[in-house]
Amino acid sequence: MIRDRSEELHTFHARHFAEQVDERPTSTNGHRGGLTDEEIIELARGAKNAAKFAALWSGDTSGYASHSEADQAYVSLLAFYTQDEEQLDRLYRRSGLCRQKWLDRPNYRRRTITRALSKLTKTYAPDDGVRMLVGNGRAEPVSRRPNLYRDGARDTRPEVIRLVDVERPGPRRYLCRDLVLAAYVTLLHGDGGVAKSLLALALAVAVAGDSRDWLGRRVEDGRVLYLDFELDAEEQARRVHQLCRGMGLEKPPEDLLYVSAAGHTTREAFEATRAACEEHGVELLIVDSYGVALHGDAEAARDVIGFHQEFLEPLRALGVAVLIIDHQSRLQAGQSYQSKGAFGSVYKANLARSVIQVEATERGEGTLTVRLRQKKHNFGPLVKPFEAKLSFSEEMVTLEAVELAAAELADEGTLNAKERIKLALQEEPKFPAELAEVTGLALQTVKNRLGELRRAGIVKPTGRVEDQAEQVSLVSPPLSRDRDTTSEEVDGQGYRADHDLADESLDKEVPWFTHPRDCECQDCEKYGSLDLGAGLK
Repeated sequence: MIRDRSEELHTFHARHFAEQVDERPTSTNGHRGGLTDEEIIELARGAKNAAKFAALWSGDTSGYASHSEADQAYVSLLAFYTQDEEQLDRLYRRSGLCRQKWLDRPNYRRRTITRALSKLTKTYAPDDGVRMLVGNGRAEPVSRRPNLYRDGARDTRPEVIRLVDVERPGPRRYLCRDLVLAAYVTLLHGDGGVAKSLLALALAVAVAGDSRDWLGRRVEDGRVLYLDFELDAEEQARRVHQLCRGMGLEKPPEDLLYVSAAGHTTREAFEATRAACEEHGVELLIVDSYGVALHGDAEAARDVIGFHQEFLEPLRALGVAVLIIDHQSRLQAGQSYQSKGAFGSVYKANLARSVIQVEATERGEGTLTVRLRQKKHNFGPLVKPFEAKLSFSEEMVTLEAVELAAAELADEGTLNAKERIKLALQEEPKFPAELAEVTGLALQTVKNRLGELRRAGIVKPTGRVEDQAEQVSLVSPPLSRDRDTTSEEVDGQGYRADHDLADESLDKEVPWFTHPRDCECQDCEKYGSLDLGAGLK
């Protein structure tokens, strides 16, 4: 039997037969300068830490908790000699550490190299051996995010910079697409008993375990730290093993770290957490939970703002995304669940850049279905509400994404009149009176919106007439719920729907961006100024 050695062959080819390039890095003026790959290798072999370099160069990871930490140590060692990202990539590929994860995961390469460069305090210089990167003589470009924290303490004066000197940022990064922003705070809140902690722990396993998916949402891989103020390591280990079995994993990911705050003050817990984030290159920190960690009055704006500034901002300054779990106040008579926020001061939500509410919608024997609705997203449209079905057994916990039906989305109360009508027509044609009953809209409102939808070419009469009212249907059947989706479409509700705009089959519903340029319907007037790329309006 011939064993599959494709991964080993791929790595061997990358190391020995990669495309040859001029090894001398390019300086900012376009000339070649600095050290060649061979010069760097020779310098590293003759340095004081030569033994460390030799072990890593040969692929020895025995001195590290994981292969990823060995990768980081090797690239950080080389960053002393070169700050050229392409050269660091080449030197890694030539080492015995080179593996499939590096070759196939651009975000992992970028994160490892970026972290190595961000931690530099001095670099090699041929003239005097070392160039310190301090004071006004910094060699690195201005930080994209001014760092108010130096050596764990807040500076006495804020840093003043010129925005023209700040490197132009790339696209915003998300640890979980459109829900959990990199280097910002995300708030996850809901009643007790709605599996908030399990959902967050499942996300932690997905991010740390390179699964690339959480409840149908794309995730970026990275190291995760779970800071626990409520349970202990034994209970969380039981939960994470159950989740891993449900996800088909033999054991928890090596990049999932845990800190129990039991018996420690908030300050002690966060100081240890910040040090761990810095040491291990943590990308996502989960704090469970806000109320216990706060150690103050949750209803006092001063306490909430002070907690955020003292404990969360230093983590953000490191580039760590913070997902913090919180409870919400009890439902009072006449209140809707959707209207509830996290318990206490509104600054909990105000200081977060994404806010997600969890609501239990169905409880069964060994199952729980919860609805997740994004209530705030500072940097983009809200994600449409979706559900997750959790199934529990002694051995495992499984999570299954559930897409909401048209009627359930309408019940969310966040859709405008035309969207409610379109959703109601997805199942079958209806008369205006039937649409009014299904959508909860006034009959005259239904008739007015139907006129607009007919002029836009979205609905049409079926030919059936009863009591002088025409039955109507959508111009074409709705899209399949389980179709593969890749890009983004603004759906008119502030929600983001994942669709491939280049797919001609999407034109069947005649969305606003396919209308003629001189169209004067309400959708075109409202959204026509949006720039959605080439090929659209």
